[in-house]
Amino acid sequence: MIMIKKKYINCLFTMIILISCQKNERFYVEKVQKYHVGVSKLSIDDSTSLDFIKISYLHVGDKEYLFHQNEFKRTIQVFDLKSGFVENEIRYPVQEPFGLKVVQGITAVSLDSIFVFLPLSIRGTLLINGEGEILDRFMPNKEEDLEKSLINHVSFGAMPTLLHEGKIRFIKLPLFELSNPANINEEFRFETIYDVENNLITEIPESSFPEFYHNKIWAGQDLQVSRTIDNAGRIIYSWKYLDSLIIVEGRNLNKVFSKSEFLNKKPTPFSMIPSSDQKAQHIIENTKYYGIYYDKYRDLYYRTVQLPGIYDKNGILKEMDSRRGFSVMVLDNNFNKIEEVRFPGGIYNIYRAFVGKQGLYLPKNNVLNPDLVENYLDIDIFDFTADE
Repeated sequence: MIMIKKKYINCLFTMIILISCQKNERFYVEKVQKYHVGVSKLSIDDSTSLDFIKISYLHVGDKEYLFHQNEFKRTIQVFDLKSGFVENEIRYPVQEPFGLKVVQGITAVSLDSIFVFLPLSIRGTLLINGEGEILDRFMPNKEEDLEKSLINHVSFGAMPTLLHEGKIRFIKLPLFELSNPANINEEFRFETIYDVENNLITEIPESSFPEFYHNKIWAGQDLQVSRTIDNAGRIIYSWKYLDSLIIVEGRNLNKVFSKSEFLNKKPTPFSMIPSSDQKAQHIIENTKYYGIYYDKYRDLYYRTVQLPGIYDKNGILKEMDSRRGFSVMVLDNNFNKIEEVRFPGGIYNIYRAFVGKQGLYLPKNNVLNPDLVENYLDIDIFDFTADE
């Protein structure tokens, strides 16, 4: 009799949990639907990959464009986000002496001014027009020390290269051994600035590792920072394991607490150099902040949060990562949280998010998306002020 009661109680408890989970899921889905305001459907040809890694958004008049660097065709495709078709295809120079055989990233300033960046260097950066003609080539002074001359900038995703007040701002990643805790200190600067007019390269002291990371062993992939700049010229840094945002305004540095409601536990560093499996497990199972984005049209900030996934030693890392859900924290211009919206895994590609006139744009080129087709890329658009 006692055993039967125990089984009954366990079953009842399980049913309560399942019902609660279903209610939560419905609540999250309804929240997402509430802010969904549109779709951009891009028409993709056979020579264009759905990855869309190197992109740059541009708003001109009443039109919105997405510039996409096509590695296979060695062109920059200019998509009209309303029609979904390529309005222009720019063939950038690839032949010596000034051509770029490999492109790290692009930044569109106007329809006739596009920066094209080389990997590992600022020297040789091109400014081209809509016909692919070179308008300028930037050649800062060459460092004699090879190690100092290498600038491992990212220039895409949540670490875009930005033009601000005549200066090109790069987020770079370290080339030294990250498993050595002695290397994780305040000396390395993640942001480098190239002053176009004065032909000078400088580093930003405020972009070094926060003290939280110092002298500890972390998974290298999680030692990254996202950065954006707002209309007031404030520079905002978001670190993957830091609940606070770092705000730089002039010479002043402030930290603003900005924690996700879905973060339940603090990630801990490794006590010794991890194996590749341990690093992968750490990356998949921990909640982390991915990107910080500024919406100049609404004077809002979006902080994206990757939720914990399920690690399978025999699984494919990219697929495990793609199954993870994520959330978008919506912050006002004083960095107060207005809302946090949770999105399901396996549909959107958090690594390709960008901001435009209509809100936050989330491409649906997740490798696990069951609706993914080769000849179209759907981008869902969310306006987090839609219910105001």
